[in-house]
Amino acid sequence: MPGLIIFALLGGCERPPPSGGNPTPGQASKDAPNVLWVVWDTARADYLSLYGHERRTTPKLDEWARDARVFEDCISPGSTTVTAHASMFTGYLAPEHGVSHAQEQLPDGFRTVAEILHDAGYRTYLFSSNNYISADYGFAQGFDLSEHPWSEKYAERAFEIVREKVKGDRSSELTERMSGGPAEALRIRQNIKAAGELAIDGLRGWLAAGDKSRPYFAFINWMEAHRQLVPPRRYRERFMTPEQVERSYRVDRTWNSNWEYTVGLREYRDDDLAVTRATYEAAIAELDDLFAQLLDELKAAGALDNTMVIVTADHGEHLGEHHMLDHQFSVYDVLLRVPLVIHDPKRFPAGREKRPVMVHDLFATILESAGAPMPAGGRFSWSLRTPRDMRARLSQYPAANLSPLNDIKKRRPDWDFAPWNRSLDAFYQGEYKLIFAGDGRHELYRIASDPGEQENLAAKDPQKFAQLSADFERYRKPLERIDLQGGPPKPLSPEALQREIDTGYGGGKEPVEGTTQPASQPASQKK
Repeated sequence: MPGLIIFALLGGCERPPPSGGNPTPGQASKDAPNVLWVVWDTARADYLSLYGHERRTTPKLDEWARDARVFEDCISPGSTTVTAHASMFTGYLAPEHGVSHAQEQLPDGFRTVAEILHDAGYRTYLFSSNNYISADYGFAQGFDLSEHPWSEKYAERAFEIVREKVKGDRSSELTERMSGGPAEALRIRQNIKAAGELAIDGLRGWLAAGDKSRPYFAFINWMEAHRQLVPPRRYRERFMTPEQVERSYRVDRTWNSNWEYTVGLREYRDDDLAVTRATYEAAIAELDDLFAQLLDELKAAGALDNTMVIVTADHGEHLGEHHMLDHQFSVYDVLLRVPLVIHDPKRFPAGREKRPVMVHDLFATILESAGAPMPAGGRFSWSLRTPRDMRARLSQYPAANLSPLNDIKKRRPDWDFAPWNRSLDAFYQGEYKLIFAGDGRHELYRIASDPGEQENLAAKDPQKFAQLSADFERYRKPLERIDLQGGPPKPLSPEALQREIDTGYGGGKEPVEGTTQPASQPASQKK
């Protein structure tokens, strides 16, 4: 089918700006569901046994999902935390909200799903183990209460939980940082991100103290599958031999080694990569238990009646594929294909479906299910309750994280980081995926027959490449940065900026040597 016809069937991409004012606060309808939205940060779909992984990483999720709707083809709108969460919270794609490593804060002018539900009569709660998903970065908008492992009421216990996990661990910088005591651990918040049980306590306590006549919206971000990987020994023993378990505590997964492997400056032994993958499996299994415990606690408290329960992820993780680790510098499917499961018998019949969806479709889905008003005019994301089998999808890595590139450059002055300093778009249409690179090194894959993205067809099939490039240009062109009143976000505090640098992700906003062409520049204009 010609690309223009496909584009028309997709409904285009026109989006109105957010509404100028807050809706009049209202009373939620009696039928409005509670909404529990749980993000397994950094959990790639293909490592969940629910999605066919060969080892039983998620037995409890598998059992629970028998009564839920399992979406088998879900793509994240971004391969990193801030880009993906900004889309989930606002319904906009990355070119519209503009949140990336170049601008990591979500501006106040957006009407987030939490704000809309709050104004519609919902109680709202956020527990985030991710430093970025916090008030510092604008992601606490609309929540009555936002809590974190580093919150004063949890900080000491979070420190003890993680210190117990890292006993004997020499795989990262974490053990040394924890040895400095709570003050050092809290200075770099990511040090105590793997304390997931605190979210269960926090949500249970908040629900017990709240107005039970009003529905609730709770958002939880768990970071157990995010580097640094520190699953308890009992989970490692489920997936490794005793020798591998011991090795899992010694494999060098420090930031410097991670990044140098990713850019091709060092190697890992095959058995070290295998142990890293098994450690990741153990972290997924820990998430499986945390989620089951959360459901058990809420059920016992009577808090799951008329509740839409959502499990998903913001992005996945490289585990050696394409000679990469972590989740930077790429839009390969190991980062973009995420789980999405919705348990809500009143609105979603149990079963599995293959139609193409995106994780930020939850924005429209939740508002529609709650009977809450969409921001004025037009659509923001598709509702998952509306079948739409033919659909193009766009995901982005809008700007390179320059911090690791700068760090490598300091150690290796002769190294050229320009090939890594680029934007990337992933455009999905039918069986094909176009990776449109800001530096002109484009890629084309037939995902249906090449899910591992091993055979680049950009040069081998120029006709298909030209067609998808034209379709991508038509899809991308209407997506412009939303013009918000009130100006840009306030600068981050020096403390927040330092925390970013300490976590291995930050410090990447200053111009450096090398250039990045904008992802919006069409292929026809590339030289």
